[in-house]
Amino acid sequence: MKKFKTMMAMMLALVSMCVAFSSCSSEEDDTVAAAKEIAGSYTSSLDMTVMGEASTYENVTMKIEAVDDATVKVTLPACGEGMMALPALEVPAVKVSGSNGAYAFSQENYAGTVTVNGAEKKYTVTLQGTLKDKTLTVNYSVQYGKMPMPMIGKFVCTK
Repeated sequence: MKKFKTMMAMMLALVSMCVAFSSCSSEEDDTVAAAKEIAGSYTSSLDMTVMGEASTYENVTMKIEAVDDATVKVTLPACGEGMMALPALEVPAVKVSGSNGAYAFSQENYAGTVTVNGAEKKYTVTLQGTLKDKTLTVNYSVQYGKMPMPMIGKFVCTK
């Protein structure tokens, strides 16, 4: 009987040690932050509409930079020429959400300024975008300088 008790005590100690050493995990979480998933430079065509008149600009680049795990800075592409030229415009602090290959981001009424040929110009941007199935789609509206009407842009690119 004494041998049986000793054997049971040893088994209990062995089981306790197994539980104690296997209960804690040092593995890191393998999920990647949403902002880092969509970050990158995307080159494609941009469809721009002003007062119902559509234009397409080829080979323009939109940049998306991760600020932190859930925030990106979006740089809209420069487009147009002459009096209708629009410089690259930055929209900082755009919140991103999603996981597993499907992400969404939006910003309402960001107001900023940009210097063009020594003159400071104001702009307001509203944008929304998605990255799903490796396709980035960004729809935005820009009120630039003293233009009385907005410029509506649609940018679609495969990552």
